[in-house]
Amino acid sequence: MKIVYKLIIAFIAISIFYVSLNFAASELGGEVVQLIRNDSEGSTKNIRVWIVDARNQAWIEHGDINSYWINRLSSEPKVSLIRGGVEIKYTAVTDIDSHEIYHDLRREKYGIADRIIELLSFGAAHRNNCTGIPVRLDPV
Repeated sequence: MKIVYKLIIAFIAISIFYVSLNFAASELGGEVVQLIRNDSEGSTKNIRVWIVDARNQAWIEHGDINSYWINRLSSEPKVSLIRGGVEIKYTAVTDIDSHEIYHDLRREKYGIADRIIELLSFGAAHRNNCTGIPVRLDPV
């Protein structure tokens, strides 16, 4: 019976470590902004995401080809971000051609945090396996 308790405690400890490491890497690993977007129920959601910048453009990656909000961007491209405590309005455009650029910039900006997220996702966040759609943010 002692072995069962030890296994349960080990499982709980590993789970807590996994969740804590994931949270620390994603929230403390670099700049996190709040994306304000509409959801399928018609309400507004604030989603915390990483952001990258280059050539006076910004990109985020949140959602895949089946995501409601990604599909709505062609008809409702206006989004807002809270960045540095300031709400900024953007026109959001899906930018599949920037997938490699986005991942390069993310690796450069977030470094070890990006690598940790990649490991904790068992490779799903790696550029070769990622199903996310980069979204270019053009200031309004």
